[in-house]
Amino acid sequence: MLKRLTAACAALILLLGCAAADGLVPGNAFWIIPDSDTRLLTEAELWQYTRETLRYIRNEILARYGYAFESLKFYNYFNSKPWYAAGGYQTLYKLSSTAWANVDTVKAVEREMDRQKTENEGGIDIARIIEYQNGMGGYGNMLNYGNSRGVGSGLTLAENDPTYQPDPKPLREPLPRRTPIPYYCYNTEYIIPDSDIRPLTEGELWAYSRETLRYIRNEILARHGYTFNKEKFASYFGGKAWYQPGGYDDTLLSSLEWTNIDIVKQVEREMDDLDITNSGYLDISAIIYNQAAGLCPGN
Repeated sequence: MLKRLTAACAALILLLGCAAADGLVPGNAFWIIPDSDTRLLTEAELWQYTRETLRYIRNEILARYGYAFESLKFYNYFNSKPWYAAGGYQTLYKLSSTAWANVDTVKAVEREMDRQKTENEGGIDIARIIEYQNGMGGYGNMLNYGNSRGVGSGLTLAENDPTYQPDPKPLREPLPRRTPIPYYCYNTEYIIPDSDIRPLTEGELWAYSRETLRYIRNEILARHGYTFNKEKFASYFGGKAWYQPGGYDDTLLSSLEWTNIDIVKQVEREMDDLDITNSGYLDISAIIYNQAAGLCPGN
């Protein structure tokens, strides 16, 4: 039966794809979810994918309408699709209500994975999808059709290709949506000592790296005894004299603390949407080093 399933899948490789026990991924040679603009996606089906794949699924919907990507990985991937033509993207006028609803559903699952601190590693990963598409003739991440930003250059992005030429328009990291306003007050015990008694602002949060924001958000939970499963958080907060794991309850947090958690998550989502880690801004590695050395601005 398995052999017959595999043969049947192979016969339809360019159009349908197969999600069978042989490990082939759903979709087809050119799309991750071919009908994501004509039917409503469900959270259950989206949980079949890894956290990283969801970003491609969400951007696939935007790519249908000409969204031009600056992030190299999305630039590479969608530029390899014959159906993709960048330019003229206007969210308010082009996306259908179904497409918008699906973008929102994907984001909801992404937020839930972030809340659970999981990458959903056991799900279908984009690396598998690209490998499958390459094998099926879909050229996932192989050929550049010259569609990015509507420029028909036909250049390849594979640097090991002897015909490689650099993009005439250098790729750049998108600028943050908020102007970073440094407000560093960390000391040897806390990253933001007063995050439980004053409202945090987006401006000050944009002055940290994406990774540091996770520590800032978890610091609020740690004040109330949240027990961490991830080693890096357990190790970091376990080294603080004030941290006492155990007895955590959501009701222990004040409304101000929940508001601050929400604003940290909002900035995290914006960085993810822009595909940046905010490198170059204050990173947790520097904070840990300075805490150990006692070189903290808040001391």
